[in-house]
Parts: sequence; C-alpha cells; structure tokens
Amino acid sequence: MRYVSGVLAVLLFLMVVAFSLQNRESVTLTFLAWSTSLPKIFLILGTYVLGMLSGWGFVTLVKQAF
Repeated sequence: MRYVSGVLAVLLFLMVVAFSLQNRESVTLTFLAWSTSLPKIFLILGTYVLGMLSGWGFVTLVKQAF
C-alpha cells in the first residue's frame, strides 16, 4: 500500500509541475498595501507545497488526538 501511495504522490506532483509549466504568465498578488508580480508557476507550486504541509500537519494532529 505504501508503494501505491508513493506512486500516486509522484504522479500528482508531475501533473502539478506540467500544469504550472504551461502557465508561465505573470500575475499580480495584492494583500492589503503589499503588491508583487510573479510568474504563475511560483504561485501554483507554492500553493501546492503549502497545501501539502498544512494537510500533513492536520493529519498529524488528528492521529495524535486519537
């Protein structure tokens, strides 16, 4: 089972990388008074990594609670 989940994780990561490479345009991010422009690839991959980390942290908290 661990092998299957590892393969699925790699496939998902490759799909995200392929998607982000196809979206190279610049986007402007604005938060309150702060604004910056960066390529979509950094936004997509950054969001993906932050989602993985927060999901991993949530699963860890749930496992510790039970």
